[in-house]
Amino acid sequence: MASQSYVESVLLKDERLEYAGQLHWIIFVPGLTSCISGAFLCLLTPDMLNRWLPLGIMGELRNYMLYTGVALVVGGVLMLSHAYLRLISTELAVTNRRVIAKGGFISRITFELMLNRVEGANIDQTVWGRVLDFGSIFVHGTGGGVTPIDHIARPFAFKHALMTWVEKNQPGGSVKGN
Repeated sequence: MASQSYVESVLLKDERLEYAGQLHWIIFVPGLTSCISGAFLCLLTPDMLNRWLPLGIMGELRNYMLYTGVALVVGGVLMLSHAYLRLISTELAVTNRRVIAKGGFISRITFELMLNRVEGANIDQTVWGRVLDFGSIFVHGTGGGVTPIDHIARPFAFKHALMTWVEKNQPGGSVKGN
């Protein structure tokens, strides 16, 4: 028997999944950068260093560079592991009745909001976010609550699906957002 996802397990009677979002691959970039930088430092040979540095400091500097490189690779692997666990444990969904976000692997944090309680949604994107199509979406609930969802892939598609279903659940109501 295959295990159900969190979203599937909390669907209400007559509720169906309309849009499933996911995190963007950008969450892997810090770990990859650290691993690549560390590998570069580890692979520098004494011959390469001799071209740029005086011979006297090369030996000691080589050891520091090697230790720093190993530390960067280990740190990068830990960051990549964290990003992967975050990717596989995060579920983002818009149903015909709610918006649902779940994160966490062992300890879990969830956000569920009925669509008739959503006042709007805003998107925050950097220049790189616009180029690579990722960003943060802020879901505004009634009563002033705001829930951020960071590093979401295709944030405008998620917002469009959310606002489409908010409008269907609030006929004649107004929703805000950028």
